[in-house]
Amino acid sequence: MSVLPQVMERLTSLKPEDYMVTNLYLKLEPEDRQNNKYLILYKDMVKEEKEDLKGRDLNKEALNSINEDFSRIENFISEPDNLRGCRAIAVFSCSGKGVFEAVKLPYAYRNRLMVAPNPLIREIAAIDEELGSVAVLLIDRKRVRYFVLDIEATEEVIDMFQPLTTRTHKFHSGGKVLKGAQGTFKVSMPSRKAAPNMVQHSFGEYNFHMRIKSEWHALLKLAADALFEDWKERRFDSLVIGGFTKEGLRDIENHLHTYLRERLIGYIDVNPTEATPSVIREKVLTLLRERDRQEEESLYRELEELQGKGLAVNGTSKVLEMLSYGNIRTLMVPEDFEKPGYLCLESGLPLLSPECPIEGEKAVPVSDIVDEVIEEALEQRAKVEIVVSEDIRKRIDGLAAILRFKV
Repeated sequence: MSVLPQVMERLTSLKPEDYMVTNLYLKLEPEDRQNNKYLILYKDMVKEEKEDLKGRDLNKEALNSINEDFSRIENFISEPDNLRGCRAIAVFSCSGKGVFEAVKLPYAYRNRLMVAPNPLIREIAAIDEELGSVAVLLIDRKRVRYFVLDIEATEEVIDMFQPLTTRTHKFHSGGKVLKGAQGTFKVSMPSRKAAPNMVQHSFGEYNFHMRIKSEWHALLKLAADALFEDWKERRFDSLVIGGFTKEGLRDIENHLHTYLRERLIGYIDVNPTEATPSVIREKVLTLLRERDRQEEESLYRELEELQGKGLAVNGTSKVLEMLSYGNIRTLMVPEDFEKPGYLCLESGLPLLSPECPIEGEKAVPVSDIVDEVIEEALEQRAKVEIVVSEDIRKRIDGLAAILRFKV
């Protein structure tokens, strides 16, 4: 049973009143878990956030609630059992209101710790929309298995066995009829070289292999048809196919309906018989991560092309200006990029200088405005792309963005 809608409903209906909500997005990739690196990072983020809170006009009760939030979150993420089966986690705490919610995620944009008047759940909604539902079809010569993966879980839908084509004897040259021929026999035929020809008997072997091939394609067609029938009801967003790729797994593309081929995003090498939902989930998320890295270059090329047309900007100050106009379609954030600045408390706009565009609004210093930029971009329904490639990161001047309209 899906629990995410209930969690989101509780968070959206939360009224903190005089208190604040502590929001944490924490990446838990394998490299982040080594030597509890994520825990050390969290403690460093808490120190920075406490410094930023000094510039805010918060009452004693609110500050006590926030400090308790920091402790509760640390205790929660210090327990390994709370972090199983995910590559990221989002935690929302408001101790003054007795609220504590944790959501396991397939990934997170970046590590963020933010204290805000309300729960910052837009990243969860964005990830849910980006990932959608992923159909995972596993095939080998004995078995077809079908899973559906989404932001919360991986569920098995179909598990079907298929008979194999097997040899009933050790194949030499044709079975009973030619048993003992050891693969060759002599026949007299008109010879172009004045000598009898030695003819290699292979018709039985050929027929056997053709039967195997025929049954393999019949199995692929059966799996493709079952997948299409499910798609008509479920309408999944993307498709991953898994199995032993050396067995000619890609032949299934010849049997997939056009709608399914359009949704095929790649293959995973996995044993269909032994695969578990957790193993499948890890392999699919790794595939998606690699695919995202491969698309970074094309996204940057699009940025360069649109920049000449006035539909893209490269530079932190230009991005912040476009953000204030609501003119960002895709935000490109180099991994680990940080920039100190200011935050307008009422409008939530991040700035490089302390002058808010709205008269009378107060700006407070923050140690890193990138977290606020991401949040504001999500608020404006922009797409967020974290750039990992070192070469592309060097070509981006802080932040970059593709725009909604020409400037």
